[in-house]
Amino acid sequence: MVLALLVIFLVPALVQAQGEVRLSSVSVDIWPEYDQPAVLVIYHITLAPDAALPATLTLRVPAGVQVNAVAVVDPVKGLLNALYERVVQEEWAVLTISANLPQVQVEYYEALVKNGTARHIVFKWAGDYAVDILEANFLLPLGAENVIFSPVPVKTGPGQDGLTNYRDQTTHLMIGQIYTLTIDYQRQTDNVSISGLPVQAASPPGADTPGRVSMTGVLPWVLAGIGALLIVAGVIGFVVWQRGGRGSAVRQRQAPRRGERATESIYCQQCGKRAQPGDVFCRTCGMHLRREPAE
Repeated sequence: MVLALLVIFLVPALVQAQGEVRLSSVSVDIWPEYDQPAVLVIYHITLAPDAALPATLTLRVPAGVQVNAVAVVDPVKGLLNALYERVVQEEWAVLTISANLPQVQVEYYEALVKNGTARHIVFKWAGDYAVDILEANFLLPLGAENVIFSPVPVKTGPGQDGLTNYRDQTTHLMIGQIYTLTIDYQRQTDNVSISGLPVQAASPPGADTPGRVSMTGVLPWVLAGIGALLIVAGVIGFVVWQRGGRGSAVRQRQAPRRGERATESIYCQQCGKRAQPGDVFCRTCGMHLRREPAE
């Protein structure tokens, strides 16, 4: 009797405490065989605008999952680790999260059920809180085919890394109301999707991208270098031309003097008398004069 009375009075109190926190939206990404041979599940939770902070969230996830991250979203700093506790209760693992910001992100990996080429996934929202909008996004693995959903998604479009995304949405979920999404598909390979995707830039290259060369910035320097080379070549050519011209003039001026010295230096080899310019024979002894060839 005492135990029954405790249950009667305490359970409504716990439900009321849980109901004090209302969720504006819950967006769940379901990415099977994306970067691991498992199902990556990412919760994006937004508290209601009137939620008092800090708030304590109690979120149930499957007991066997591997929790990868629990964080709050800072508008400036991005994801920041959040304090949480994990307690396993039968089929569920209860995550008690301390949130000092209105946006919370939870990531975990769940084992993928495979039977040959067939894949089977069941996602379940346990109804821990009332939710204005709950959205489930399923990212189709690379090479998957024959996909069957229950319920059928309301929209299909491009998702992460160009893979096909299927979106299902439901609204005004009450506390305790369970949402279930079942997916079946066929796949001929066990390779993760990310291994077969082409490498893409993290962001479109621009003028400020490191390592990118812009001709607008380089062209003035190229033209300046060409101009400097032309100036140096002109100076060197002028100096060489000047030196070559003076050498020719000196040779031209010195040539007559060498010729004159050759003529004036003719002496008779017999008597030693100096000959006059143009003499063939010595005027004194008549000896035939011998001339040295001109240089």
